Amino acid sequence: MGLRLFGVEISFSFWFFATLAVFALLDREVLALYFLLPVAVHELGHLLVMAVCGVKIKAVRFTPCSLSIQRKGGRLFSLGRELCVQLAGIAANLLLALGLYLFAFQSMRVMFLISSNLAVAAFNLLPIGNLDGGAVVKGVSAHFFLPDFARRVSRAVSFVVLIPLFAAAIFLLLIKTTNFTLLAMCLYLVAVVIWRD
Repeated sequence: MGLRLFGVEISFSFWFFATLAVFALLDREVLALYFLLPVAVHELGHLLVMAVCGVKIKAVRFTPCSLSIQRKGGRLFSLGRELCVQLAGIAANLLLALGLYLFAFQSMRVMFLISSNLAVAAFNLLPIGNLDGGAVVKGVSAHFFLPDFARRVSRAVSFVVLIPLFAAAIFLLLIKTTNFTLLAMCLYLVAVVIWRD
C-alpha cells in the first residue's frame, strides 16, 4: 500500500501491518506505545535534520523492523552534514530521555519511556549494517577509501561487533533464561548485513 504526500512516496509493507496486528492482539497493557513513540521520535530527528540540511526526500518505506528513508541525490555534500543526519535520531532519543528525566513527574510509566528512549538510542548506535552507527562507519569509510574497500570495512566492523553479541545471547540461554530477544536481534542484524550489503 502506498500514497504520495508533498511529493514523497510513502509505502507500507504487508508485514508492517501484520506486525502491528500482532502487537495489538498480544499487548494488553499497551506497552508497544512505549516502544513506538521513541522510534517515531528517532525517525523525526533524522527528518528534521534532513530538512535543515536541505535534503530532498524521495521515498519513505515502513517495514516491520525499520523505517527506510530514501533521499534524492545520494550522499550529502560534506562528511560533517552526513554524520549530523545519521546521528540526529540518536540525539533526539537522548534529548527526549533527558527532558523527561529533568522535567517530567517521575512515575513508573515515565521511567519506562525514558528507558525505552535510551534503549532505542543504544541499539541504533551499534556500528552494524544500516543502523545509525553502521551508517556512520560507512560514511567515514566512504570518505577516506574507495567504495568497494569501504563496504568491506563496514561489513568487517559489523561482524566484529556481532560476534560478542552472539556470545552474550548464547550465554544468556545457557544460564537457563528463556529470553530469546538478544538472539533474535542478532539473527536479524546478521540478515540485514548479509542481505543489504
